[in-house]
Parts: sequence; C-alpha cells; structure tokens
Amino acid sequence: MSMRDAQDPGSFRAEVRAFISEALAETTREKVRLGLEPTRAEIQDWQQRLAERGWLVPHWPEEWRGCGWSPAQRAVFQEEMVANHAPETGGITFEMLGPILIRYGDEAQKRFFLPRILNLEDWWCQGYSEPNAGSDLASLKTSAVRETRDGREVYVVNGSKIWTSYAQYANWIFCLVRTDAQAKAQEGISFLLIDMATPGVSLRPIIGIHGWHLFNQVFLDDVAVPVENRVGAENGGWTIAKSLLEFERLNLARVAENRRRLAKVRAIGETVREAGQPLCQRPWFRQRYAALDVRLEALAATVMRFRLRAEAGHRLGPETGMLKLTGSTLIQDIENLAVDALGPDTLAYDRAAHFEPPAPVAGRSEYAPAASARRFVTRGYTIAGGSSEIQHEVLAKQVLGL
Repeated sequence: MSMRDAQDPGSFRAEVRAFISEALAETTREKVRLGLEPTRAEIQDWQQRLAERGWLVPHWPEEWRGCGWSPAQRAVFQEEMVANHAPETGGITFEMLGPILIRYGDEAQKRFFLPRILNLEDWWCQGYSEPNAGSDLASLKTSAVRETRDGREVYVVNGSKIWTSYAQYANWIFCLVRTDAQAKAQEGISFLLIDMATPGVSLRPIIGIHGWHLFNQVFLDDVAVPVENRVGAENGGWTIAKSLLEFERLNLARVAENRRRLAKVRAIGETVREAGQPLCQRPWFRQRYAALDVRLEALAATVMRFRLRAEAGHRLGPETGMLKLTGSTLIQDIENLAVDALGPDTLAYDRAAHFEPPAPVAGRSEYAPAASARRFVTRGYTIAGGSSEIQHEVLAKQVLGL
C-alpha cells in the first residue's frame, strides 16, 4: 500500500476488498456467512494468506511486521473483513499474547516467540480461569514451585485451568500461576508460557449446550516450565494480567463480530417473509433492528476513542470494562432477534450443520440451522472475560468511586 493510498480511505477500502475477494476460499466465506464454524485448517489457510500479504498483525509495531496503519485504517480493514465474510484470525494469539510479549517480554522471548507467531508455528490459548477462580481471578490456586531439575531452574506447576477456548488446537498456553502462597492474592502471581507438549499437560473437552467444542479444561500435573519462560518479574504477573485485560476488553467489545451478526440479521429480514411482506418491512422487526444498529454504532465510536487514546500512548484503565459489558449484551440481543425472526425453523438440532452447510429445505431459511446454537454460544459472553456482575462492581468502585 502506497503512502498515497494510505491517505485515501476509499482506495484503501477497495484494496482490502479486492484482496479478500481473491484470497478467501469460497467454501470458508460461505461458512462464515451462514454462521457456521470454520475448521482449523480453513482458519490457518486464511491466516497464511494474510501473512503473505503482510496483513496478519497490522496493529503490531512495524518492527514486527505491523502495518503502521492509523486506527481509522484498522477500522476500515475490520469492516471489510466482516462485510466480506472473512473468518476471525485468532484473537488470543495475535491480539492478546503478541502485544503482551512486545510490551513485557525480554529480548530472548521476543526473538523466539514472536517470529513463531508470525510464521504460524504456534497457536496459543489462555490459562486464566480455574474451577474455583473465575471472576475472582486473584484467588487462583494453580501453583508454581521453583526447583532445580537436571541442573536447570524450572517452575513445577500443578493445578487446572478451565473454559480454555480452543485449547484443542493450541500448542502453547500462557498461564497465571501462584508463585508465593504467603503473599496477598494479587502479589503472589506470575505469568508463565507453557509448551502444551510438556509431560503432565492434558486436557478434557467441554461440549456446550450448543453442541460445539469451544472450551476445555486443562490439567497441569508436575509440569516443569523453564524459569526463562516467565514473562516479567516473579510475583509480578498481576500487572501483566491487568494489562492484557485492557487488550482483551477492547476486543471483547466485539465490534467486528457484532457487525457480522447484524448483517446476517439484515439478510434474514430481507429474505424471510411474514404476513406477505419481507420482515424488514414489518414494524416490530424494523424497530428492533434499528435500535441494535444505533447501539452498535455508538459502541464502535467509543471503541475508536479508546484505540486513539492507546495509540497516543495513554494507558487504558478499568473503564474498558464498559466496552465488554455493552458488546456482550448487544451480541446476545442480535442473536435473539435472529432466532425470533426465523421462528420455529431454528428449533431442529443438527450438529453436523454447525460445520457444513446442510442441504436446502424448501421454505426454510439457510440461516436457520445454526441460529439456535449461535444464540446459545452468546449466552456465555456475559460470563466469559469477567461476568457482567463483576464488571458492574469494578466500574462502580474503580471508575465512579462509589
């Protein structure tokens, strides 16, 4: 992209659109359009095409193959990805861990891990929540005891992490562990990078009511982790965790995902009929759709404001929790409207339809097979990443001073 193109939003948008049209496999595009789940291979194929184009991590520093785009250009990029049904590309790896390593990692960690991420050698998952430490994350119990084994300093890790998204695909996990059991809750935690192939690491799938394998429980039994895989100071992991949550909460506003899903609802409104009219002409549908659209645009503008603050070097604080609150409830309301619009056709359950477009059925919308599962998936969005109740409490205390 030339400097002239960078200054011309229309030209840049056209460039992004043309790239997606040429590079994205049609089968993957169709799955995303219908709300189905792309396979790991399909996601990685798209990641590879983005990497070849130099657009895998546009938000990273240019030293690490970032694009040097403005927040406005990044917004255009995301808008075109959504509008043209490109799959999401791994927010935990590229949006969360990468920036943390760039900010807090030592030179050896950066030189080892960041090229592996950029070359698509590693898929990361997040080891934060535990069976008895979710919203109250500082109460985590997974322990890491420093020992010398075979002449090498290691942490011996024991415990369990839960609700670990896509751990079945991951080969590395970043974990919060307790390295000082006597310290105050937040002061005894460290941030470790753990190879999933290390002896003692195992996982158990958690299949949700929606039938998809999104989550897992990860078990860590006497797992030896080299001390050099600790990011930041020993017992200094809580600072990193809070910083990572800044990145996570911006992403958990789910602006791009909300746009994708609202576009699907718009398509439903144009193709499904009620009382002889398309739904988009029915007052009840039009009113609910318009309200969602307004909420989404307000959220997008607020996220952009926060991104501009981050771009200017300002630290983001606990107020980012309101983005997560707003985005997660909005996405639930969008999926509720989709199910209400499609009606009884969404009730039939077909797990295979989550992954491959089913054969057309006369009179049934092509969006119906995955609609209920999509709605059930979003029920967890007001829990994952910090429940809405906890977010309200944090905002009340730390932002409003109540």
